[in-house]
Amino acid sequence: MSGISTDHRSLASALVVVIIWSTSFSFAKEAIDHLGPWLFRCYSMAIGVLPLLPFVRRSLVDLRKMAPLQRRYLLWAVTLTGSVVASLNMLALAYFPASSVLAMMYTMPAFASLIEAVARRSWSWLTLVAPAAALAGVGVYSGDASMGAGAVLVLCNAVVWAVGTCLSGRVGPGLQPFTAVTVQMLIALLASLPMLLVAVVAFDHPLPVPTPSDGVGILYAGLLNGALVFWLWYYAIRGLGSLRASWFTLFVPILGALFAAAFFSERLGPRELLGIGLISLSMLVQRAVSRRHTAPAR
Repeated sequence: MSGISTDHRSLASALVVVIIWSTSFSFAKEAIDHLGPWLFRCYSMAIGVLPLLPFVRRSLVDLRKMAPLQRRYLLWAVTLTGSVVASLNMLALAYFPASSVLAMMYTMPAFASLIEAVARRSWSWLTLVAPAAALAGVGVYSGDASMGAGAVLVLCNAVVWAVGTCLSGRVGPGLQPFTAVTVQMLIALLASLPMLLVAVVAFDHPLPVPTPSDGVGILYAGLLNGALVFWLWYYAIRGLGSLRASWFTLFVPILGALFAAAFFSERLGPRELLGIGLISLSMLVQRAVSRRHTAPAR
């Protein structure tokens, strides 16, 4: 009974993650444009660390108690996900205007599936169909985005995120969500400081004062899209496994499109509907693949 309950909580966590990620761009974009990506990131990471301060000591103790291999997996996973991926995504948000390029970020589960297939040395036509449908669906959905530097940046970032997600799954039952998110936010805050210094000194970037509107974006990015969402993300990975949790992220462009159509009068045309259909197909195929791998041998 407890296993079923835990799985339900993991599913709920993954769904909340999807809701937060599907709305984060709307809240952050204006603040990033005004403050610049590195000042915005520094502010948001500082805010995100504050509610985690009571857990710092316990998290560092948990980290020291982990087996060396598990500790390396966790440190690589939180650094890639919380610093490398987040920074590159911030760069894309700031310097590439086509917001539909961001849909390409959610090719991540397709790359995660391929990484896991290589690791298991288990290939079948279904193993390839699921990520192919996901890649095609996201590509069709974001078809008005030019395949320029912005798209390449986000696709490379999706691969890095897939690696970080798979590494999180390698930690196994020792993955403590509070430990993972606390260490991740601390590393992310420390990593944001030299980037801000480079932006100020090398590029003579001004430091504008945040407006109340900027404050909303900073709070959303730091608290909801930072501390909370990644605690839920690692909780979902621990309960569902890294690959299963990663496939939930394909709901983000779907939910984002429906949200924009419902509240911002954006039209869903045939191309967007076709992309959503392909993404949905990829998730159904991936579910069939997962069932095949978990089915008992006869």
